[in-house]
Amino acid sequence: MKEELKRLGCKERELLARAKGDPAKVTIARRLRTESTMTLKWVAERLHMGAWTYVWNLLAAQRTKGQRSRV
Repeated sequence: MKEELKRLGCKERELLARAKGDPAKVTIARRLRTESTMTLKWVAERLHMGAWTYVWNLLAAQRTKGQRSRV
C-alpha cells in the first residue's frame, strides 16, 4: 500500500479526506486485492471506503470497463 500511495503522491491520512469512491482509493484497493490476501472488508476499512460490498462493486465496474475497452 505504501508503494501505491507514494506513486500517487498521497499520504495515508489524506485518504480520510477523499471520497469513498475516489479513483486513487479504487486503484489502491485493486492492487491490494490482486497482490495480497487481504479481504474486501479489510480493504474497505483501511482505505475508508465504506462497506466492502461498495468496494466490490467499484472493482467489478472497473473490470467491466476494462473488458469493454479491449474489444
